[in-house]
Amino acid sequence: MLGSTSAKNQKRLLIFTFLVIPLVMLIIFCYYPAVRLFQYSFTDWDGLDPNMKYVGLKNYIEILHDPKAMLAVLNNGAYLIVMFIQTALAIYLAIILNGKMKGKNFFKSVLFLPFILNGVAVAFMFNYLYDANKGPINQFLGIFGMHVSSFFPANYMGNFSLAFISMWMYTGFNMVFILGALQSIPNDIYEAASLDGAGFFQTAIYITIPNIKSILEYLLFTGISGSLQAYFQPYVMTEGGPAGKTDTFVTKSLYLAFHDDKYGKAAAMSVMLLILVVIIIGIQKLVLGRDED
Repeated sequence: MLGSTSAKNQKRLLIFTFLVIPLVMLIIFCYYPAVRLFQYSFTDWDGLDPNMKYVGLKNYIEILHDPKAMLAVLNNGAYLIVMFIQTALAIYLAIILNGKMKGKNFFKSVLFLPFILNGVAVAFMFNYLYDANKGPINQFLGIFGMHVSSFFPANYMGNFSLAFISMWMYTGFNMVFILGALQSIPNDIYEAASLDGAGFFQTAIYITIPNIKSILEYLLFTGISGSLQAYFQPYVMTEGGPAGKTDTFVTKSLYLAFHDDKYGKAAAMSVMLLILVVIIIGIQKLVLGRDED
């Protein structure tokens, strides 16, 4: 009896130890910085002066009245639009590769390869591809008598050029997740649908998508969050130019913090970004999870 009690206590101690360590790390490296960020958002801290002056909601009001900050939010919309196209393309590719076709393992590897490449290296590569004078894209278009004067014009379209890089990098990643979910669907369902005369799109809409709904929710969650936090493409390739037309919410925050020394205002932008992500994810849950218990 004593031995059994001792074994239970050791098991509880082991479980408690394994739980405490990650919780402590989570508090130190996640929750504590988040609380401090929220605190800084109500100050005019410049990043150096230890004496912070609290300014209330001034930073938030200034951001809401700053046309450049609002433009940065709209610029993130391009990444959101491309993210939905990316998810749809990933579903299509996963369905194709889940069937019987030769060399599908090779295509899986090729499509997944962009995800494992370094983001900054990818940005430099596309910087070369997008070169208006010597870039391979314009050289190829020149064969057909076409030419793109600039992939980053002084309008909204430059954001789609940058967002395409994300689609190129993450479509294969999403495809692998969807492919794993597809392989858990019994083939009997597809065979029955085929006997009933269901075509490719009918099968995809009424069988495939409902059965991979949970993985789609996860991919949309990470996709929306990532789209609203996009930064390395404009940061490396355009620095937000021309005239702030490709600035995102994060690059604008970084500029305020490290160029203008307005850490308080940058913190306020980060808090607003967090609130925006929570709102959009909440809407997603309402739309996709309305039929759940």
